[in-house]
Amino acid sequence: MKTGRHASSAPARRGGLDWPADAGEALAEVDGRGVKLTHLQKIYFPHDGYRKRDLLDFYHDIAGFLVPHLRGRPYSMLRYPEGIRGPSFFQKNAGPRLPEWIASVEVASENQRGNIRFVLCDDAPTLLYLVNLGCIDHHVWMSRAGTPKQPDFVLLDLDPGPRAGFGRVVQVAQAIRGVLEEFEIRACLKTSGATGLHILIPLAPGHSYRQSADFAALIMRLAGERVPGLVTEVWQVRRRPAGRVYMDFRQNAYGKTIPPPYAVRPRDGAPVSTPLAWRELSPRLDPAAFTLRTLGRRLDRYGDLMSDVLPGHAPQSLARILERMEPALRRQRSA
Repeated sequence: MKTGRHASSAPARRGGLDWPADAGEALAEVDGRGVKLTHLQKIYFPHDGYRKRDLLDFYHDIAGFLVPHLRGRPYSMLRYPEGIRGPSFFQKNAGPRLPEWIASVEVASENQRGNIRFVLCDDAPTLLYLVNLGCIDHHVWMSRAGTPKQPDFVLLDLDPGPRAGFGRVVQVAQAIRGVLEEFEIRACLKTSGATGLHILIPLAPGHSYRQSADFAALIMRLAGERVPGLVTEVWQVRRRPAGRVYMDFRQNAYGKTIPPPYAVRPRDGAPVSTPLAWRELSPRLDPAAFTLRTLGRRLDRYGDLMSDVLPGHAPQSLARILERMEPALRRQRSA
């Protein structure tokens, strides 16, 4: 399986924003747009001492990598105005105070009782505006505003129970990799930025969320047969075996969101959801090593290892994949 592009064809990093070290606020000029940034010295990650300014510097630096994974997708704001130890709240509706230069779109709500006007984070100034509101990480749909019921990829979400350990997540991901390679399915891998892994299978236009969820369940069940003692599909957390890895295919649904690659997660250490090369999937893998402070060097070396999931880069038809899988599935059913 190939993933991503070489660093030479990837976006360039920008460097940090240029303002005095002790500034409390600043007007940042980003791509010709003035963005007012406030409370720059506020501590957002108390354990690590990272300030709001550090977060803004990071996102300004890597905007060329992150924004393509946000562009055109309804964006739900999860805001931490006082940092990760303070209260947080979700805000789906863009609200009346959104600057006129920020794009937005009305999309039918999940319950079909009305429309919600979502922000579209289509450029670096919008990204910094949202971070300034307290959006530490980012939550976007798996489909785009123009085709909200057609996902661009299938999500395989691996979430370990409290006694599972990350090593078991790696084992399950390796089993999934075996299934993907057997049937020549192109996919990308990333850390969740928390305790799990995400595997994304790029899709051609025209698929439904029902199709993506059914396909995710099929791949996960085939992989689960290879490591039956390590996995569970039990949805209710209180009933889920604590020592197993939850294989979540239910996230493939209209209105569900995913943290994109390069999003800082609101946890101690400021971990970043980071694309991986498949060769990195080993017991030595430490997702905590990918942080706000370390990611820049990795981007310089590898570029965007997840560019295949961007629209039009590596489209795949589920019908054609299932045609390749049918002989094996037929043998399995008759066994």
